[in-house]
Amino acid sequence: MTTALVSGPPIDRSHDGKAMSSLTPKMREFVIGMLQEGTNPKAAQKVAAAVGFHSFYGYELMRNEKILAALREEATKRLAGAALVGVNVMLAIAQNPQHKDQFRAAKELAAINGFTAEQRIVVEHISQDSKDQIRQIKEMAAQLGLDPAQLIRGAGIIEAEFTEVKEEKTPCQTDVDDSDW
Repeated sequence: MTTALVSGPPIDRSHDGKAMSSLTPKMREFVIGMLQEGTNPKAAQKVAAAVGFHSFYGYELMRNEKILAALREEATKRLAGAALVGVNVMLAIAQNPQHKDQFRAAKELAAINGFTAEQRIVVEHISQDSKDQIRQIKEMAAQLGLDPAQLIRGAGIIEAEFTEVKEEKTPCQTDVDDSDW
């Protein structure tokens, strides 16, 4: 029997993935030990010795494709579980009015769930060259009997004018106090 890195009852390995299931019991223990100890040469030697291999064999095990595939498989499972930790922390921050990042956490939670506020304003300045192009297109369209607006759009030019509209209050409009909203 090999020495387990973590004492306690035996772990149920019936839910192992394809890569982990393809390993020998000692190799599985090595993978679990590496996930606990971290990945560096000294950890590989320590874990190899703890599960019953010669300590120098840790280097070889960390280059074994089956071991690497099992490490990726187990690490992916751990990341999926860790996502719950992140969500719980964000929820705790978002629900704490005294936390300095409450708004940021609430905004992030809303964004994760598809509630985002985006405003995009594009301002294009029409230069004298663009005005000249519009004039030339209108002249050519008139000579050819074509619709100038269609040709201008086809050239990627937007011809528009605007005027600023100022809202005037009518006697029946009242100021509404929306501070309760």
